[in-house]
Amino acid sequence: MYKYKIVDEESLPIYGYKIHISATLNNYKDIYNLLSPLLDDRKISYKYIYREEDVAYNFSVRESPANSGKYFTIYPENDYAFRNILELLYQTIPKNMEGIYILSDRAYKDSNTIFYRYGFFREDLEYLEKGIPTLLGPNGEKWQDYQKPYFNLPEWIQDIQENTFTKDSYLARNYRLKTVLSQSNGGNVYQVDSVTGGKKYILKECRPHIISFGRVENQTLRKNEYEISRKLLDCVPAVHETVTEWINQYYIYEFIDGSDLLKSTKPYSIVSYHRSNKELNARKFKSFVLITKELLKLVEYLHSRNIILNDIHPGNFIKSEDKLYFVDLENSYEYGNKPAIGLYSVISLKEWNSIDGKVSDCHKVGNLLLFLLARLHVKSMNDLSQSSQILNSLLEEFGLKTNFISIIEKLFSKDATASNILKDLNEIYVYQIESQHSLDEFLTDSPERSFSITEIINKKLVNFQRYENAKNNHRLLQHLMHREKNLGLDGLSGLLILMKKHNFDCDVIDYGINIIIEKLIMTDNGRMVPIESNLASPYLNNGTAGFIRALIFIDFKKYIDLIKELSEGLITEFAQYADLWNGMLGIVDTLLELYSYFRVRKYKKEYFDEFAEKNLLRCDAICLKVFCLLMVIIAYLGGILGHVNAISTAIMGWLIIGSVIAITILRTIIFLIMDSKGI
Repeated sequence: MYKYKIVDEESLPIYGYKIHISATLNNYKDIYNLLSPLLDDRKISYKYIYREEDVAYNFSVRESPANSGKYFTIYPENDYAFRNILELLYQTIPKNMEGIYILSDRAYKDSNTIFYRYGFFREDLEYLEKGIPTLLGPNGEKWQDYQKPYFNLPEWIQDIQENTFTKDSYLARNYRLKTVLSQSNGGNVYQVDSVTGGKKYILKECRPHIISFGRVENQTLRKNEYEISRKLLDCVPAVHETVTEWINQYYIYEFIDGSDLLKSTKPYSIVSYHRSNKELNARKFKSFVLITKELLKLVEYLHSRNIILNDIHPGNFIKSEDKLYFVDLENSYEYGNKPAIGLYSVISLKEWNSIDGKVSDCHKVGNLLLFLLARLHVKSMNDLSQSSQILNSLLEEFGLKTNFISIIEKLFSKDATASNILKDLNEIYVYQIESQHSLDEFLTDSPERSFSITEIINKKLVNFQRYENAKNNHRLLQHLMHREKNLGLDGLSGLLILMKKHNFDCDVIDYGINIIIEKLIMTDNGRMVPIESNLASPYLNNGTAGFIRALIFIDFKKYIDLIKELSEGLITEFAQYADLWNGMLGIVDTLLELYSYFRVRKYKKEYFDEFAEKNLLRCDAICLKVFCLLMVIIAYLGGILGHVNAISTAIMGWLIIGSVIAITILRTIIFLIMDSKGI
């Protein structure tokens, strides 16, 4: 990513003031042509991002806010050189040149491209604390150098510029910040309250010069959303106002109180169904159809005003108590135009960018409904038939028969329109049936595993060589482990397995395990491995299943309680993918691995309950037949023997009571035998 031009590494300090030069995608080549010969002639050490694709990434919404815009990094030899270089750059780079504002730095004077901060020039193990470069001040103060989206100096270091007082802020006077809803290099999204009336709003921040996908500037998309929203009176958050403050633009909208479409439909999707309660399943399905109707009405409304939604996925819809809203129109566009960005995802296929916009929206809605109802989606138009069959089979598994799939198929048709499909929705029926167990035809025999988990890890973790080279340097190993962002088998958990396999020190391995434990987050299913700040993963490659496999491999007995706790997070009926490494197969394989170590009934509770219920019914059927036979025999004997006064009424009563007791004992014995055998 970077190309380094270090004149004399030994002459550079370990830490101190460093200079960053920013740019935009339009002028970064001009910046390079200005700076490179200047710095080379004066033998000043620096690095820069040299590949165009890496420049584009650094200037985009995908980059971290604290690191974006750092096109050039210049390393002065000392404070005196630092001040001289700053002034030289100030005189060299034209004042009208634009650059991305570097959030971790402070701008030099009125420049848009020259920034500086205090920090480490290179890593030094003597200054590391839990993998983070750390300085201690003269009075024991601690300062750590990690990515911060704000300018921060050690307490004992004086800034080279005077402090500037913040100007009067319109936003601060009129709004109170409540929470950050999402973070992005292009600008965060906040929930705010008005100071006067306390009314809730959504505030969308827009940072200049940050590019989105397709190299379209994010501010273009934010402005597009604002302009389209102004034209609409329904189904989208109402526009409140737009504010320019400092270098950013802010767009403020009505706050919609509700849940996204994934969360609001989960109680009505197949995820929540139970085989034992077909009536409840039918009610849930009918509720899902009602939400489908709301969704199609929303699409119909926007299409009637020639607006194409385009960016269709569950998170862009909010369901309030009485209404469904579309809340992200950045990538929406007017019918007849082309989308600013060609979107593609699990929901939106790439080829749909080149077809009629309204038809494209309908296709995406069809895929969205498949995903919401059964966590299915088509990867190509050829997959529709199979997805339809699987959906019907899943519904039949839960005792439901419906023609809902006809709606899905019409949404994928070449002439699909929301208004016509809305009419067809009135013809949808659902009724209860006996489970058909028809999924078998879509299942294949499980192939024998021809590889082990460790073999996969060996192939994937090519960076393990760094750990082997540092095998006896515990401090460096700790530092390397702290830098691992992925905590699953593609990351730290996989590395810990390899460390165990190659006989690394146990204390080092335990240290790595504790790093992961400290980062676990609480979810509805208990503690799980995070992939982002508030998102967890159950999969092998990056999530909880991967960490569990590492704990099993390293020391099952030592971590048995933690393994039991974490395994709660694997209890899921659905996954985004079916494969081993990042899908359901990996979760199932891990549960089976656990099952081979200990039998915990709660992991299989529903499974065993279903068998127990069926076995109990079989027992009752058998015992009923035996009991009836005994009663016939007793009645026959009573009739004959009673006729000749050879048997009393009391004896007859005791025979009946004895038969009932015998049948009860027999029922228990038969059930226990059947349950233990798994019949």
